[in-house]
Amino acid sequence: MAILEKIGVFAFTKRKNSNTLRVVQGSSTPPMLSKQDLILKLELAKFPKFRAKQIMAAIYQQAVDNYDEITTLPKELKEYLKKNIGIMSLKPVRSMVSKDGKTEKALFETNDGQKIEAVLMEFDDGRDSVCVSSQAGCQLGCKFCATGTLKFGRNLTYEEISDQVLYFAQKLHKKDRHVTNIVFMGMGEPFMNYENVMDSIRNINDPDGLNIGARHITVSTSGICEGIEKLADAKIQVNLAVSLHAPTQEIRQKIMPIAHKYPLEQLMKAIEDYIQKTNRRVSYEYVMLKNINDGEKDATALARLLKGQLCHVNLIPYNATGIQGIEGSHKNNIKVFSEILKNRGITSTIRMTMGQDIDAACGQLANKEARVKSGSANQSK
Repeated sequence: MAILEKIGVFAFTKRKNSNTLRVVQGSSTPPMLSKQDLILKLELAKFPKFRAKQIMAAIYQQAVDNYDEITTLPKELKEYLKKNIGIMSLKPVRSMVSKDGKTEKALFETNDGQKIEAVLMEFDDGRDSVCVSSQAGCQLGCKFCATGTLKFGRNLTYEEISDQVLYFAQKLHKKDRHVTNIVFMGMGEPFMNYENVMDSIRNINDPDGLNIGARHITVSTSGICEGIEKLADAKIQVNLAVSLHAPTQEIRQKIMPIAHKYPLEQLMKAIEDYIQKTNRRVSYEYVMLKNINDGEKDATALARLLKGQLCHVNLIPYNATGIQGIEGSHKNNIKVFSEILKNRGITSTIRMTMGQDIDAACGQLANKEARVKSGSANQSK
């Protein structure tokens, strides 16, 4: 949600708590607003500000996707809203549901034609978790990641991030369920789009909005030290996850180019400072890659690296992406790796694999869509 005025092919939006304007390229319909922005927009149009709460409740809590369905609003206001404030800033392009029905992946198109993805995971324990993207594409080029093979587009606006959650919230509402958890583990590096990510978190966390508690929101970074430092001072109780994926600088820089800019020693110092400031546990993401980072010596090195730290390690079976030279570890290797960590005092969980039959790893669906379009274009020549 943001205040938008259409001018040609651009839309200008006033940021919360700011007098500056940012440009959203390609907007054709102004997206939904944060509560503060919505109140201001309504007041400028001579509507009472209490209507903002009614609109927010209808869209975020009752999952209404059409203004005509909001019975508490007068006709004049409905018409104004339809012309000036779109409910969604994203266009759903396609979605895929896993055979067991527990995972759904959606591909969206932004107003300027960028393709992004989000995934809904429905767990047996009642959690309904949404994995969101923070950028269209990614600049980091991790060797095992499908998103890294895509051309980088741009940072997503906070509306576009929030609307990935809203899309699935509307779907879950029909099942009498609701989104319980958010993970910023989709396309892009959240801390390279820090302000929009934080604005989206505040929007998602708003009691009059989706009302998802900060402690149920996890932001994952590949190791942007400045972002970790900012989050430590942000006074918001979201969870921090770090995509570590290697126990040594030598291995990490081979599979994650960002490690050249932020060496492991510098990254671990930033994490230690974060823990000291916040007293919050850090989660480490560690994707298990055959003959790259999954040996017993790697497990021993990881345990040594994390010794004494307030942390937890998520061991992630690799969701095959078709990237040449990259394979997932054998199940037995992952179990042995986990046991070594346990014996050395490091808690870990082997993450449940979900959505393997629908290309649920980040970037896979967008990659497939790009290949289809490329093939169609070549055939038409």
